[in-house]
Amino acid sequence: MSSGADRAPAVMTLRAKRSLEREPRPATTAAQPASSAPVRDAFPHTRRPLPWALAAFLGMLFFVPIDSTELKVSLPVGAQPDRFAIILLVLAWVWFGGDQRAFLRTRRSKLYVTAVVVFLTCAVASLLLDAGRIINLNDFTLAEKRFALLGSFLILSWFTLTALRFEDVRGFTSYLLGLATMMSIGMIIERQTGYNIFYNWSSTILSPIAKVAVSPTNIHPEFGSDGRVTVVGPTIHGLAATTMLVVVMPFALVRMFDSKTFRRRALYGLLFTLMLVAAAATQRKTALLVPLAIIAYLAFYRPRAVLRLAPLGLVLLVGVVHFAAPGALGTIFTPSAGITSSSTTHREGDFTDVAPDVWARPLLGRGFGTLIPEDETQFRINDDEYIDEIWEVGIIGLLAYMFMIVAPVITARRVIRERDPVIEPLALAASGGCVAYLVVNALFDAMSFPQAPYMFFIIAAIATITAGGPAGNVQPARERVRQLIARRTALAEAGA
Repeated sequence: MSSGADRAPAVMTLRAKRSLEREPRPATTAAQPASSAPVRDAFPHTRRPLPWALAAFLGMLFFVPIDSTELKVSLPVGAQPDRFAIILLVLAWVWFGGDQRAFLRTRRSKLYVTAVVVFLTCAVASLLLDAGRIINLNDFTLAEKRFALLGSFLILSWFTLTALRFEDVRGFTSYLLGLATMMSIGMIIERQTGYNIFYNWSSTILSPIAKVAVSPTNIHPEFGSDGRVTVVGPTIHGLAATTMLVVVMPFALVRMFDSKTFRRRALYGLLFTLMLVAAAATQRKTALLVPLAIIAYLAFYRPRAVLRLAPLGLVLLVGVVHFAAPGALGTIFTPSAGITSSSTTHREGDFTDVAPDVWARPLLGRGFGTLIPEDETQFRINDDEYIDEIWEVGIIGLLAYMFMIVAPVITARRVIRERDPVIEPLALAASGGCVAYLVVNALFDAMSFPQAPYMFFIIAAIATITAGGPAGNVQPARERVRQLIARRTALAEAGA
């Protein structure tokens, strides 16, 4: 009979084998706060190519007027640079192993992805169930173009979900704040001088490969439409530029609330102020209404922080906005201007004029993509995306569209309530960006300008990643294969 000492090496070897066969433990457990997990290989301190590819796409979005730029190539479809950039993202995703392509096996919430699939199903069904009429009216070509654009939005959102890890979110949102700040400065310069940096510099730099249209900027209200200035930044319309800024504003506000020193609080307060000033420079009421909605949403979770900074913030904001964008507050707050402006008068007939078409096809609408917002001779331009959605995809499609926007907010609610010092601020800010987009859709036809939905689908993906926390990460496919090979090698050596 062998003694316990003789059995010890055999027991230890068996334990070693079992430990090697175990799956790697997650960075944190439910009992550990995310703040205890070490931050490593996180954006921007990472060599992983996919986060940098996403960062490059965002840089293009904030600095290049993509809807006014066409590459000098002959194609049967539009040659806007964002279409080619999406193709490059797909190729990078395939070439580099998709990074976190196993998203569906992660612990991240699938609510947002489910909502996207439901809306996409409604959009396809709205075409198929009325295909005869759509083909007879020659509207199918229109639908193809809109589906291609919708596909670009969804691909970008999926790319964000699979390219970023939880540890990347903090650095990536800092990058977003930097882009929004530089865009804001450019728009303030545009409002003061009439010089659009984004259009003019893009035209100069891209002249060998692309043609950039002339900027629609006009800082003389007497010569502009409905008496307001035209400040557009890197977009074709001030509302699109405003949307890009308002969905980023919550990140600056939450960081301002959480800053421990006056210097950092002042820094993030300045960033928020710059974004608000740039948005107000467009003289669109969206620049006032959406930030108020954001503050109301943040106050629901952080009432003390909002009330503590509200008086001083109000005084400073009014002064800075009045100085940087003269006349903006007057135009926004003037009741007579709001009642008699052409946009307000136009809104009065938004639903009334499309109601007969809606009631003729109430469930799935006339077909997704069968409207041309740019063609005023055939279609009415509505100042409400929700009306456009019920017109195109019916009541079911409208509910699916709204569910898609709200899904990240619902997902973030649980982790916000848990008050983790790392996860909660990021989840609150990202869900605040989705709330901003929810309000934006009621104020203009947001899907008509690509920058607005691009920003939403990125922020929605970030909210989903954040809500999953570190436990929602998954190993990249190639890294997992390398670990499996190393584990088998170790087992073989242990057995020998």
